Amino acid sequence: MRPVIICRRSRQLRGSVGAVPTPRGAVAGRSSSTDAGGKRIRLIVTDVDGTLLDSNQQLTPEVLQAVKEARGLGVPLVLATGKARGPWTADVLPRLELDTPGVFMQGLIVYDSQGRILYERRLAEDVTRDCVALAAKLGVTLTAYCGDRILCAATDNHTDRLLFYNEPPPEPVGDLGAAVSGSGGIAVHKMIFMADQDSIDALRPAAETLLAGRASLTTALTGMLEVLPLGCSKGTGVSWLLDWLGVAPEHVLALGDGENDVEMLQLAGLGVAMGNAGPKARAAADVVLERDNDQGGVADAIERFVLKPALHSLQQQL
Repeated sequence: MRPVIICRRSRQLRGSVGAVPTPRGAVAGRSSSTDAGGKRIRLIVTDVDGTLLDSNQQLTPEVLQAVKEARGLGVPLVLATGKARGPWTADVLPRLELDTPGVFMQGLIVYDSQGRILYERRLAEDVTRDCVALAAKLGVTLTAYCGDRILCAATDNHTDRLLFYNEPPPEPVGDLGAAVSGSGGIAVHKMIFMADQDSIDALRPAAETLLAGRASLTTALTGMLEVLPLGCSKGTGVSWLLDWLGVAPEHVLALGDGENDVEMLQLAGLGVAMGNAGPKARAAADVVLERDNDQGGVADAIERFVLKPALHSLQQQL
């Protein structure tokens, strides 16, 4: 069974999102952290946990101000997160005053600003079945992300970690395999193996072998290994959205910190990793900031690569 791909590209729905406006003088590129290289930034795409939000899952005033100023220059913000479009959005989206689409669940679902699905990818049933069997064999927790629901066989200290991130509360269903299998089963977008990091490190080679050619693996948080439809990533979700919006990747500033941000950072005209970023995100980025997510790294990047270039351009015109 092949992974499910659903795209909704009607002109009416696209029009409800609106075109991304061209900024006035904002520039960016791949040359260095101080010389942006002359390419205009038209869109900022940011990861959420470990990037946009601080370690307490809060939006700092500094970040909010930078986002507001960039929007005033015609450079809007788009979220690209591994999370579901769950309870956390009720606080974050209104404060950011976003009217842009968003990329969720590691690029597997793109929603418009009203929460309507524009694009989605789902796991094939044989992949979900094998993940359930592997988790049972190794004695690790497994969660299934199904739209705005998270299912598990039983809640435990691992599934409880998701509550800190204000994800949809995990729902214990007993037999997870039965809940997501067959014609009446619930469609699954991704699955996450959850355990201590040593167990995840030991599990990953087995998962890679078992799912080779059928699924892609990534990590966003310590103690979690995510299973996605083959070839999917935040990068593919962002790429689809950019095509839908008519924005070239070279005009995008992307911000992230984790392995799951690698493809997005590589896609963007300017990929910027936070000071707290892991090795894979650092290697994929064009710029690594000194400031981390607790020090307003997102605000720093917006100031350096959007606001200051715009001011410089204005001064040259005077």
